[in-house]
Amino acid sequence: MMTLIGVLIALGILVTVHEGGHFLAARCFGVAIEKFSIGFGPKLVAFSRRGTEYRISLLPLGGYLKMKGENPDEKTADADAFIAKKWWQRAVIAFAGPFANLLLAMVVITFSFVIGREFVDNYPIVGSIVTADSLQIQQGDEILAVNGQRVTGWSEIGMQLRKSEPASFTLRRNGAELTFVDSLFTLSLWKEQGVLPYAPAVIGNVSPGLPAYKAGLLSGDKILSVNGILVENWYDMREKIISTPGTEVTLEIERDGTQFSKTLKMEENVLEDQRIIGITQTLPIKSREAYPPWMSLKIGSMATVRMVGAYYTTIYQLIKKPSTIGSNIGGPIMMYEMSRQSAKGGIDTIFWYFAAISIMLAVVNLLPIPVLDGGQIFFLCIEGIRGRPLPQKAQFAFQNIGLFIILFLMVYGFFSDFSRVFERASNVRQQSRLLQE
Repeated sequence: MMTLIGVLIALGILVTVHEGGHFLAARCFGVAIEKFSIGFGPKLVAFSRRGTEYRISLLPLGGYLKMKGENPDEKTADADAFIAKKWWQRAVIAFAGPFANLLLAMVVITFSFVIGREFVDNYPIVGSIVTADSLQIQQGDEILAVNGQRVTGWSEIGMQLRKSEPASFTLRRNGAELTFVDSLFTLSLWKEQGVLPYAPAVIGNVSPGLPAYKAGLLSGDKILSVNGILVENWYDMREKIISTPGTEVTLEIERDGTQFSKTLKMEENVLEDQRIIGITQTLPIKSREAYPPWMSLKIGSMATVRMVGAYYTTIYQLIKKPSTIGSNIGGPIMMYEMSRQSAKGGIDTIFWYFAAISIMLAVVNLLPIPVLDGGQIFFLCIEGIRGRPLPQKAQFAFQNIGLFIILFLMVYGFFSDFSRVFERASNVRQQSRLLQE
C-alpha cells in the first residue's frame, strides 16, 4: 500500500514539474493560463488565483495546462492568447515541459551522488581465466590488495591497475597469503586474458515483464543447468542461454533446497543481437560513496545525457524491430512493480528510478506524435517554414491519429500488465505447491 501511495506521489510530482515548465514559459511570454490541473477527470480540490483555476483531479495518471487560445478552433484576437504568440514562442512553451523533467532528473541524480550512492560488486576472487599463459594470477585466488591498497570489491582491482602498471598483488591462495609483482600484468592484459570474478549462477534481480518474471523466477534462485547441461558459473550459464537455438530455453532451478524445471520463451534484446530472459546476477559486495557538490553536478549531468541517449537508442531499435514493441510496452502495474523493487534497493535507487521515469516522460513527450509536445513542436516548425499554420482540418486529423496511437498503447500496456502479472502469479503458485510436496 505504501508503495502505491509513493508511486502516486511520484507521478504527481512529475506531472506538476512537467506542467509547471509549460506554465512558467507561458507566463514569460504573457500567455493567460485558464486551468492548471494535476490529474484528469472530475476535480477534487480547486481554487482560483490571478485568473487561473488550480485543481487536483480524480485520475492521477497525468495532468494538463489549459492556456487561453491554445486550441486551433478558438477564435480570439486577444494579445494574451497562446495563438497570438509567434510560432517559436509557442514552440518554446511546448518544449518547456519536457525540459523541466530533464532538469528535475539531473537535480535528483546529482543529489543522489551528494548524499552517497550505494554500489554493488563481486567478491575480489578470480572465478575464471580464459587464457592464463602469462599470468601469475590463478583461478580461485582471493585478491586482498593491489599496489599496497586493500580491495574489497572486484571493480577496485581495475581502479588500482589504472593508477600503476605493472602491479603488486597480495592474495590468498590455498589458505596461504602471497605477495608478488607481476611484471607483465597490465589492465589491457587483464581484459585480454578474460580474467573474471567469481560469480555463481544465482539470480540477483528479475526484470518485471520479461520471461523470467512471467515464469515466476525469484531473486536467490540458483540455476543448475541450461537445456540439461550443467553450468559452473554465471558466465557459463549466460553463454548457454544466449547460444540456445530456437526461442525456448529449459532451466533446472534450485530454490530452498528443492529443484524444479522451467521452460521459458526468450525475448529479443532490442539493443543487442541476442535473446534474453531478464535476470541479473547477484552482487554481494555493497559500498557507499559520496562526492562533493560540484563533482556530483558534473557526474549527474553526464548521467542524465547518457540516459537520454539510451532511451532514444532504444526507441530507434524498437522502430527498426517492430516485432519487439509488444514485449517492451508496460503500464502502471509494471511501473508499480519496478517501484517496489527500487524501494528494496535504498533511497539512492529510488532517486534513480524516479529520475529515469522523469527522463522517459520527457523523451516520450518530445516524440513527433500529434497530441504530444513533440507533435506540437513539429507542427509549429512547419508553420515557421510555411509562414502560416497547417489547415485546421489537417491538424485535427493528425491529432485524432495521434490520440488513437496513444490510447491504443495505453490499452495494450494495461492488457500486457495484467497478462504478465497473472502468468507470474500462476507460476509462483505452481512452484510453491511443488516445493511443499
